[in-house]
Amino acid sequence: MKKILLFSLILLTYLEVYSQDTIKLKRGYIGISLGPTIYTGTVTGPAIIVPIPYGSPHNYVIPETPTIKPGNVGLNISIIDGGYNIWRKWGIALKWQGGAYMDELDGEVLISNFGMIMLGPMYSIQFQKDLILDLKLRTGRMYSGYSYETDNSKGEGSSYSMGIEGGATLRYQFANKWASINNIEYQNQSAYFPNDRISRINVSSGIAFMF
Repeated sequence: MKKILLFSLILLTYLEVYSQDTIKLKRGYIGISLGPTIYTGTVTGPAIIVPIPYGSPHNYVIPETPTIKPGNVGLNISIIDGGYNIWRKWGIALKWQGGAYMDELDGEVLISNFGMIMLGPMYSIQFQKDLILDLKLRTGRMYSGYSYETDNSKGEGSSYSMGIEGGATLRYQFANKWASINNIEYQNQSAYFPNDRISRINVSSGIAFMF
């Protein structure tokens, strides 16, 4: 009887240690997320200047064209949305994201798109065993582009610059290796002109694999 009790105690101790080690190994997650993006920067769009046909060569008309304005809602998707705890509550967060806005005026269409790869520190707050809030500050290289087609012309343009993002992710681990993720982020990107501002608020939800 004593041997059975001793064996059971050793087995329970081993299982407890093994279980703790298994949980500790799951410091990271990688997932995919999707949701709306709200533009908050300055008005942007193609600068189309058309000469008046029979006027002076110095007289021009700027036709009304589609633009992306503050409040425009588009779509954002993160192909890679992940994080990894390195030491205590501190870790690192990575994201590969893209998105687009669209505006139409009298049959003329403007599509503005963006993309980025960002990396930065992450601080995790554990509310419950299966509920964690990740606070993130990331920076990286951002892409901004547009394409348009009007009655007078069509074209496209793009630029690359550095940007910064601050945000939070609420993780709920509903299974041994799976969690739901809900994100909110504010992004600001360097613009070509000093008075311009490229910024947006992203809200997204998705699923992540825990490791």
